[in-house]
Amino acid sequence: MIEINEKIKSLKVLYVEDEELAREKLGKFLERKFSTVKLCSNGLDGFLAFQDAYSKNEKFDLVISDINMPKMDGLEMFEKIKEIDKDIPSMLITARTETEQLLQAIYLHIDSYIMKPIDLNIINERLDRICNDIFYKKSYENQKKELQTYLDILNQEAIVSKTDLSGKITYVNEGFCVVTGYEESELIGKSHKLIRHPEISKDFFKTLWDTIQSGKIWSGTFKNLAKDGSTFFVNTKIIPIFDSSNKEIKEYIAVRFLVTEDELKKRESYKKYLEQVTQYKKAISQLVSEKELLNKKIIDLSNANISLENKASQNELKRKQLLNQLEAYEKNNLEYDKLNLMTKQDKSKQFDQMYRALNSIKSLNKRQEKTINDLETMLSAKTGELDSFIKKDLENKKRINDLKDLVTNLQKENEELKKQKKSIF
Repeated sequence: MIEINEKIKSLKVLYVEDEELAREKLGKFLERKFSTVKLCSNGLDGFLAFQDAYSKNEKFDLVISDINMPKMDGLEMFEKIKEIDKDIPSMLITARTETEQLLQAIYLHIDSYIMKPIDLNIINERLDRICNDIFYKKSYENQKKELQTYLDILNQEAIVSKTDLSGKITYVNEGFCVVTGYEESELIGKSHKLIRHPEISKDFFKTLWDTIQSGKIWSGTFKNLAKDGSTFFVNTKIIPIFDSSNKEIKEYIAVRFLVTEDELKKRESYKKYLEQVTQYKKAISQLVSEKELLNKKIIDLSNANISLENKASQNELKRKQLLNQLEAYEKNNLEYDKLNLMTKQDKSKQFDQMYRALNSIKSLNKRQEKTINDLETMLSAKTGELDSFIKKDLENKKRINDLKDLVTNLQKENEELKKQKKSIF
């Protein structure tokens, strides 16, 4: 809205009024509303001012005039002005309502007719309406000129077509006919379904139509089918064209650039990239599984190692306890049974008992030592296996990180390709 108000303020207005008080009052109001206002006191001066500005390509955007004036009345002035510019927006202000004047105003296509005394609120409302129409008409004319300029350029380089609101083709350029293989007479009045490739889904075109029917521009690349059955890719931009009010869509224009070979290469490259990413994902998944198994084995070996260390500690403790018991037994028996050992009858018996006890303890001690040695050997082997698993785990982690870096680089390359594609399109 701010942009429209600025555009309205920039309009050039010619105001013709012979009554000085009325000219001064409305003139000040107009000067607050518009940046350029030309005041004239009679119809002849008004016409000459309009003619001079028009010849210098500085034409007025709006003419406001009284009817009854000296030298040339307002209706005569407008008749001559419209011989120069029949579409100039116009407004009549008068205190009289003769039928003949009203009919003449209608014949001259006067845009607004306001009765005196002037109500500034009413004239402001009428001016806003006329100026909005001027703004939209100018916008439309500029868009039309710009579009025609682009069309002249595009007709030499691009594949261009126009369709009506129902999608029927109303125009095709020579490039369109060359690429599709159809004659112009075979295309006019037909739908673009004639060149639609069967691989393109209905949802794709539904999204396309929803976009352009909402007044937005649609851009994209898709596959088409030529008359001879061959396929071609086009980078397409479909633009809604609005009517002079800039409110209603009246047609659509599609501008395409042929990108078949380039698009096929990109699609093949992207396909290989996807396959490679899939393979890497499988490899990563397998390595992750292997890593989990290794971690489980490491935990199991660590638990087994702890268990063996506990058993070794217990056996070492038992061995020390047995040695202590043996020393205490030998000491106690030697001191306690010293007299009995000196007796002949008991000497042999006591000696045998002590010998058996000693051998039993020594045998038990040897078994304990063997058990400890076996446990130490097993512990050493498990430690080596654990070191091997740890080394393998580190290698797998490195492989996983390398694969992740590779996937990340591939994804960055893919994003770069997409950006390049968008900048090209």
